[in-house]
Amino acid sequence: MSDVTQTHEEKNTLSVDVFIPGHDPRKATALFEKTRKHLIERDGGRCYICGCTAEETGHPIEAHHYPIERSFAEMVDWSEGSQIRKDFPNFGWGSFDEKDPYTFVDDMNVNGRLLCKAHHIGKDEGVHALPEPVWLAQRYGKEGYKFSDVEIIHHEQV
Repeated sequence: MSDVTQTHEEKNTLSVDVFIPGHDPRKATALFEKTRKHLIERDGGRCYICGCTAEETGHPIEAHHYPIERSFAEMVDWSEGSQIRKDFPNFGWGSFDEKDPYTFVDDMNVNGRLLCKAHHIGKDEGVHALPEPVWLAQRYGKEGYKFSDVEIIHHEQV
């Protein structure tokens, strides 16, 4: 393997083959709407990656389910002693009902990140289009770095 010493383009064709569990059609629950508003207030309505607001991007800021995607709610082991409970010890597990995992999944205070439209679903820049380590690099990239044909790293100064 040769030393890579200059900027170089990496092209991948990502093929994903996983089984997403059956689930009800997506709907915005009251919990999601309430906690989304709180998340926007808490984080100043700024994208986790670039720090832009809805006004700066021209699109509403979006709440992304993280780390548990809504479509995987029925797959997660929510039982006492499970990994999710270990990872989130401060969540109100005492009142959690395993039959309704959306009480965790739709709580954007613990399971949400704010993203601008581009960093949510954009080609070659969005979390739904890139492997997480590649996507996350945009948050820490140097100002002005050409990340892709559609993304020049730019962080709003807060």
